[in-house]
Order: sequence, then structure tokens, then C-alpha cells
Amino acid sequence: MADPWGISGPDFVVLYIALLGAVLLVRVVVSGIVASRAMRAEAVASGPPPTVYQLAFLAGGPDRAVDAAIAALVERGQLRVNSYKQVSKTGAQPAEPLERAVFDVAKLKTTAIIRGKVRGSAAMRALEEGLDRRGLLASAAAKRRARTIGLVLQLAVLAFGVARLVNGISLGRPVGILAVLVLVAAVLAIVAAVRRSKTGARQPSAAGHRLLGQARAAASGPVPAGMLAGGVLLGGAAAAVALGGWAMYPDEELSAALAPPVTYGGGSSGSSGSSGSSCSSGSSCSSSSCSSGSSCGSSCGGGGCGG
Repeated sequence: MADPWGISGPDFVVLYIALLGAVLLVRVVVSGIVASRAMRAEAVASGPPPTVYQLAFLAGGPDRAVDAAIAALVERGQLRVNSYKQVSKTGAQPAEPLERAVFDVAKLKTTAIIRGKVRGSAAMRALEEGLDRRGLLASAAAKRRARTIGLVLQLAVLAFGVARLVNGISLGRPVGILAVLVLVAAVLAIVAAVRRSKTGARQPSAAGHRLLGQARAAASGPVPAGMLAGGVLLGGAAAAVALGGWAMYPDEELSAALAPPVTYGGGSSGSSGSSGSSCSSGSSCSSSSCSSGSSCGSSCGGGGCGG
């Protein structure tokens, strides 16, 4: 009996495994090339000096920008932190868009919850779009095109395998191994589709990395707080958190209370950059009530072939 499509079952299995491997390799190579070209993009539009929240986005994405806004509002006394590490508003609504977005959702919420609520806000989108227009972020469109190519190739291999599988079943041939390989191809296609649908965290372009490096160099130099150095406004808790995260917040106790727990393999450990202490039970903390190095009281507890 002649082999379907002129290819024996064992030969088709080998061919199909090779196709699956080749598509995976192409996806990795294309993604790497696109990412490399996007990072090397030099087209940077002129504009005003970056804000502290733009620097925060470049340094750590949307979550870092939210953290910097929380730090600024706590420092100014417009937010306060209670003994349960919950943030609530106490002052007037700020005018800056991202700060306002944070302020509006800060109703006895932890930093992690505020991050989640503000991450997709209009203020955060405007912040990202501003960086994108100036060429400070790697191209999201290029990454999406690369993932589209990978998805199309993955679907083509899946369709090829399904066609052979159906043909083998109709001819009464053993198709156990091919059925498993088609299942693997289907899973890979689903993964490719999910990856394409997710934009993921935007990475700085080469120009964005240069700007961030200049800001960090300026911030570490002998420049008075609030002075412009390298086009960047320095000084204050917001700038410290923007460039270094909660570990750089000037008040260790507030840093411990505000930093979300770091998760390793599903478990939580202590907060990044914290001193292991927090504010006293029943008390509230602000930049004026818990100074760096001081204590607020007791710490908080808590078969066949291929057809």
C-alpha cells in the first residue's frame, strides 16, 4: 500500500519534529533581531527635560512610576501609611496626572493594589506615549509584528500536522505519535497567540538607557537637591525611588511599610530594601511622623507512527 503523500509514517514524524524545532528557532531569532534593532533606534525627538515619573518608567516600568508618585505624595503629606501598610489620602488632590491617579485610588490600599489599579490608567498611558514619541522606548509595534510572524508559522505547522493526522485516521493508519506531536504544536500555537496578545513591559531604547544613565550619574554626584543636572530634576524621595526603587527611600521604616513583598517561587519574603521594621500598631506614618532612623513604636505583625 502506497504511503500517504509519498512519505512513510516514521519519516513524517521525523519531518514534523524538525518543523516544530525550526519554527521555534525562527521565532527566537526573529524576536532577538527585532529587539536588537528596536534597542538601537537612535531617532530621538527633542523636548523638555524628563520628569521624575518618566525616569521612573524608564528605570522600572509602570510600577516604578507608581512607586515614585506614592513616595512624592507621602513626602508631601498628601498620603499616609497605617500600621497595616495601607495607604490612604489625607491632603488635597494633586494636580500632576499620575499623582492624581494614585491619590484617587488610595483608599486604604496597599502599594501592590495601587500599582495594579494605576498601571492601566489614562495618566500612565499618557506617560508611556510621551516617552514613545521621543524615541525613548523600544518599538512595541516591531515586537508585535515579530510575534505575529511567529504565530502564523506556528499555525501553519499545526494545520500541516492536523491534515496529515486526519488523512492517516481515514486510511486506518497508526497515528499515536503524530497525535501527540499535533497536541504539542497546538500548545505552542496557543502560547504564541497569548504572547502576541500581551504587550509586556516596555523596555528603554538605547537613547532611553543613555538618558537614564545620565540621570543616575547626575543624582550620584555633588548636586544640591532640586537642582538641574544633565537635564534631570534631582532630589526628594520621588527621585530616589524613581532611580533606585523602594530600597533607596530615605526613611527605612516607611520603605518597609510601602515596599510590596518580594515573591520567590510563590512565597513572600521581606520587603526590598526594608529594615525589617514598620510603624506601630494603631498609628499612622507619614514623612513627618516617622523620620529616618527613628522608631514609631512596636513593629507590625504580621504508540503508532504518523499515518
